[in-house]
Amino acid sequence: MRTQAATHLSEDAGLNALLGEIRRRHGNALLAVLVYGSWLRGSRDTMLDFYVLVDDYRGLDSRWQGWLCRLLPPNVYQIHLQHDGQDIRAKYALLTLQRFHHAMLHDFHSYFWARFTQPCAIVYTRDAGIEASLQEAFSLAAANFARRVLPTLPQHFSSEELWTRGLGLTYRCELRTESGQRPAAIYASNPGYYDDLSRALAAQDRAKLAAAAGGGYRNQSSPAARALSGPAWWLRLVQGKILSLLRLLKAAFTFNDALDYLLWKIKRHSGHYIEPTERQRRHPLVFAWPLLWRLYRLGAFR
Repeated sequence: MRTQAATHLSEDAGLNALLGEIRRRHGNALLAVLVYGSWLRGSRDTMLDFYVLVDDYRGLDSRWQGWLCRLLPPNVYQIHLQHDGQDIRAKYALLTLQRFHHAMLHDFHSYFWARFTQPCAIVYTRDAGIEASLQEAFSLAAANFARRVLPTLPQHFSSEELWTRGLGLTYRCELRTESGQRPAAIYASNPGYYDDLSRALAAQDRAKLAAAAGGGYRNQSSPAARALSGPAWWLRLVQGKILSLLRLLKAAFTFNDALDYLLWKIKRHSGHYIEPTERQRRHPLVFAWPLLWRLYRLGAFR
């Protein structure tokens, strides 16, 4: 279970400048930088999405930001640079490598392990040992994903059914602006990756699926796991909506132009947009709620 090759990323204009800014901000605390999300699937109407993994939070602007990240990881920041006459932006999520690794195996909610079953690219690591730790974390994430999703599937299923069902469940557990067709589109963007991952999972005892004669896979989840699966996913849905809202609130303190970015993302996925007032831009935590409620009523996010 390898990450998507990253060699072509070095040719993208501005990537090295963005990496340089991340390294400048976090210095010796920086352990690894990952790229993930729709940018890797070929979309260029979006920001680059980085995950920045550090050994501690000493590189942050203030101690309270470290406390926030310990309480509710990750913190999200924006980079805005001028490079070769171009205006380039990226956003990055930050947490420690230790917390990242722990989340892949132990987190009840799917926020981390669902993201990192999907392709990502490692664009920087401090050393080979950290890269090996990341590869192990990705394997743990995929096995955790399969173990949580399998009890919701029939006795026999295809690789496509595993990933579209699982991504659909995990997307519902956050505040998302994407349509219900998004999981199928994600699978279709790179079916070879997901099919290879299914085969690798079938070779692991902990993943609870096995290759079936004639193709597809056989579900080895227990009756107890099936009985508990429905309540567990309902709890993840409730927990996820609350965590998503709390992360939005936290981003207002760490992410410059947070409201404009959120409205741009909502428009990109749903087509709905309402122009904010200057007061809403300056004080989103106080004045932006009526605007977001109107967008919710329009179906811009779920």
